[in-house]
Amino acid sequence: MSSVSTFGVQSRQLKPSERWICFAALFFLGFTATFNQFKAAPAIQYIGADLGMSVDMLSQIMGVFSIAGMLLAFPGMLVMQRFGVKFSIVVTSVIQLIGSLICAFSGDTAIFLVGRTLEGVAYGLICVIGPNIMPRLFPLKDQGVVMGIWSQWTPMGVVIAFFTAPMIYEAAGGAAIAFSWQPIWYVSIAMEIISIVWLLVSCKMPAIPENELVDGDPARRKRPGKNFMLAGFMVCACFFVWVFVYVANINTLYPTFLQNMKGLSVFDSSMLPNWTAIITIPLGIIFGIVADKFNFRKWMVAGGYLIVAVCVFFFFYTDGADMTGPWIACILMGIAGALVPTGTRAIAPVLVPEPKKTDLVLATMAFATGVAQVVGGYIVSPIVTSIGYQANAQFVLTPLALLAAVLVIVFVKSDRKTYEVRVAERAAQDAAEAEANA
Repeated sequence: MSSVSTFGVQSRQLKPSERWICFAALFFLGFTATFNQFKAAPAIQYIGADLGMSVDMLSQIMGVFSIAGMLLAFPGMLVMQRFGVKFSIVVTSVIQLIGSLICAFSGDTAIFLVGRTLEGVAYGLICVIGPNIMPRLFPLKDQGVVMGIWSQWTPMGVVIAFFTAPMIYEAAGGAAIAFSWQPIWYVSIAMEIISIVWLLVSCKMPAIPENELVDGDPARRKRPGKNFMLAGFMVCACFFVWVFVYVANINTLYPTFLQNMKGLSVFDSSMLPNWTAIITIPLGIIFGIVADKFNFRKWMVAGGYLIVAVCVFFFFYTDGADMTGPWIACILMGIAGALVPTGTRAIAPVLVPEPKKTDLVLATMAFATGVAQVVGGYIVSPIVTSIGYQANAQFVLTPLALLAAVLVIVFVKSDRKTYEVRVAERAAQDAAEAEANA
């Protein structure tokens, strides 16, 4: 292998503490990228006004960010395989920093959108590289808890963005002062510099990826097993629905709905959906741990989509000033947020254990994420403008959530049954090795 591809690779397997320190550096990069994505949302209409953008163009602030996620999902997988984890992830973090610097010092719509695109390039690469690192870094028996924690990079970034961005914006003068949105970017630049240094120091990979070993034993390599590719692709492709509903609709435009329809301030309108992420974070970790023990990831995902359907149909977009519906929706959506992303990422390496095929299905998840964000970035605002928030929720979002639940139930193999297949494969390998050594 080239020196670039072996950058950060140790001559041995990692200690548990080294794995988790590496994980922490990657997680910080992940929620910094999510902060970058959503830092514009609380004050998006004011940023657009300052840059001379029409209301219909506002979604481009989020849309151009997401194009790279769609385009780079599969190439990003190949880059990681070719150039190695540490080199790929450090370059990703540098691209993110460059994008934020361009945005912070731009006073022109076109230049600002170029910076947002570069921030999106980094986000797109993290979407595909991040989850694909985890099966290499941790053994399969720990994937539930690992993916349960890793999946919180999005809600953690959302919490930070929706809590700090409006505070920074208002402290800088709010709508009364031009370019008062720039200090939000200064915060992200500081986070990105910390991330680069942390990754350079702490990002390490084992000599042999854990997903190639039997029980972490470097002397024993796994034999090829059955890969349930259709199930893996289906559960990852359905993630489009989660991202379209939660990211493109709720996290992007819900604060604007609360400001315009419920009369909330910029800060209060950001804090309400923030509770969704706050609820998701501990529950996602708990569900990840429980999934490892009881093997019910498929039903986590399907149940999560059903909860989404209930939320958007009945509760999110109620009439009048009453806030009961929005509060119920944000709480239930927090539960769904703990189920769908955690279950999807945790079940992928269970359904598809062969390393390069695992990469492929998780890259499909990243591709679905990018497509949903791009599509949402360009069509959600016009749809809402045309038919209204409630009609969009009931006639677009609800059917999509129900469809995703049905597809998961019908096409995704139960991970409990998959576990039985793995036990049989392991027994066959043990018997073959015992016979060979006899």
